[in-house]
Amino acid sequence: MAESTELFQQALIAHQAGDLSQAERDYRRVLELEPEHARALTNLGVLLARQGQNDEAIRLYTSAIAAAPTLPDAPYNLGNLYRRLGQLEGAAWAYQMCIRIAPQQARAYLNLGLVFGDQGEWHAAVQQFRNALERDSAIPEGHNLLWDALMQLGQPQEAEHAIREFVARSAKDPRGYLNLGLTLTALDRSEDALAELQTALRLRPDYAEAQNALGVALDTLGRSDEANAHFRRAVAIHPEFADAWSNLGVNLTEQGRGGEAAEALARALALRPDATIASNHLLARLASSTIPAGELWAEHEAWAKRYAAPLIPAAPLRYSNPGPRLRVGYHFGELRTRPVAAFLEVLFALHDRQAIHVTALPGSFATREPIDRLRRLADSWQPLVGLSDRVAVERIREAEIDVLVDVAGHTAGNRLLVLAQKPARVQLSLFRYPGPTGLSTLDYRISDGLADPETNETAGPEQVLRLPGPARLYVPPPHAPAPNTLPAGKGRTLTFGCLNNPGKLSGACLDAWAAVLKAVPQSRLILLAGRSVEAARLLRERFSRAGVVSDRLEFIYRMPENDYLEAYQPIDLALDPFPFNGRATTCDALWMGVPVLSLVGDDCWSCQGLSILSHLGLPEFLAQSIEKYVELAATWAEQREALADLRCGLRELMAASPLTDAAGYVQQLEALYRSVVVEV
Repeated sequence: MAESTELFQQALIAHQAGDLSQAERDYRRVLELEPEHARALTNLGVLLARQGQNDEAIRLYTSAIAAAPTLPDAPYNLGNLYRRLGQLEGAAWAYQMCIRIAPQQARAYLNLGLVFGDQGEWHAAVQQFRNALERDSAIPEGHNLLWDALMQLGQPQEAEHAIREFVARSAKDPRGYLNLGLTLTALDRSEDALAELQTALRLRPDYAEAQNALGVALDTLGRSDEANAHFRRAVAIHPEFADAWSNLGVNLTEQGRGGEAAEALARALALRPDATIASNHLLARLASSTIPAGELWAEHEAWAKRYAAPLIPAAPLRYSNPGPRLRVGYHFGELRTRPVAAFLEVLFALHDRQAIHVTALPGSFATREPIDRLRRLADSWQPLVGLSDRVAVERIREAEIDVLVDVAGHTAGNRLLVLAQKPARVQLSLFRYPGPTGLSTLDYRISDGLADPETNETAGPEQVLRLPGPARLYVPPPHAPAPNTLPAGKGRTLTFGCLNNPGKLSGACLDAWAAVLKAVPQSRLILLAGRSVEAARLLRERFSRAGVVSDRLEFIYRMPENDYLEAYQPIDLALDPFPFNGRATTCDALWMGVPVLSLVGDDCWSCQGLSILSHLGLPEFLAQSIEKYVELAATWAEQREALADLRCGLRELMAASPLTDAAGYVQQLEALYRSVVVEV
């Protein structure tokens, strides 16, 4: 025993001095003398794990636990090894054993929290990080890890407290300022975030993550061109930074720079094949006038095959029969624009609560005001924010949803990979995404016979359910200014306009609008340039190359809703972009008394104008070809009196149309929900 004790001390000295070969030899000699020497077993396990001899290390740790069940080192190191190997259940078991032996071992709680985070169990992770900090408030990384878990849960207010504590304790660590900046951006305090992110960059000028985060903060403030510069700096510092390439792609998409956007998003995907980045790529490509519809839907189906198909259950799950009160769940992503939030509020408010139970399933951060209203209107509130896909599926199944309605598609904050696992009896898509997602576990897509005619060959894997009225309900803004009289009175210049996102302005569309301006001498065109002066400059160059002088163009930038609606006042006739038609923006123009000229395409996203204008009773503003589109614009430019008369009564026409019949629309939806559940 004395000899083994002396040998162990000798081995320990060699180990601490970095002479690992000698340490290993000495530990083995100890075990020859005393095979159940727990500390030698544990320390030899550490050395062998470092060498990659994982099975032998696990055997040694297990033997040490059996030899000395009251010593915490072996289970702690076993937990570390299991976590490194991705054996998370074993790691959790080992750390929990260590905690039972040594309840004050802060590191064990911290690492157990990391395991729960790896599993997507963020609530459990938060509790373990708090446990660690209660035992050692100065433990390195504790406050930072708590911050991360709280952000994953969508709790940025609590996360701010955690990261400020980290910054106070580690004032020279740029990561704290980066994470504080990210938190403030999530809290819609991007102006405050800028200072923190700039501090991170002062501490570490080559910090690509801080450049990227600064770009995100600037984008949320509407400073798109500055954001673009920071995204570019991020990828210059770190060329394989997939998130920065993705953010650059989204930024370029919103500036209407589709070709550059596609390249950036493709670069991001090459670096990290990721379902969210791929969704951004699909959304950006919808506005292209050079990609055939069949090719686009093939790309959607390829997305589903790559990211969703491996998650689809091998056999259908059993669901209980629906009761007299149908349980309908609405999944939605970001609510940064009014139309989606307003649409959901109307549905939640008007559903017949004797027949429908409404569960809200928010899947992303959202601004506070609409979230609070939706929470009050829903029967049940089940956020998916911060939940792993596995846990989100379990939550939806526990809620016993009969009909799960996806209002996100491939837009920001979607949880399509959750829907791939078919957590609800019937799943369908509605409203926000203009066409099929490619996801076979979405049983249905709600549309109408005009946006999606029976002859549509690009309908996608979902079965199309056609409402008798329009597929989309328009909820008018409550404080919209009254329409003014026609700006192009007798002898005045006629003004065309489009206030759609510049990401929808395809090359063919811009060429057609240049032809319109040439066909109507002295006419002007007002365009929304998003938040980018550079986008406006590029648009001016495009029209200049087409022979349209720049003084016939006027650019405006994103603005508050009331100012945006006022921006329709100088427009006489709105031009609908193509092939990706406007929807809410088209209805906004009509509500402001501005008729919209639309080109009818041959797929669901290029027939939105057809659906809206037909349901409004204005087919005379529909063109079947680009040539007819230009001709119609010139014809209407000569009919000032007709435009003036229509402007006076267009809001009343909208208010009396099925486009704004909220009660009728909700009744149609409820009948449809009941019918598809019965069919299953």
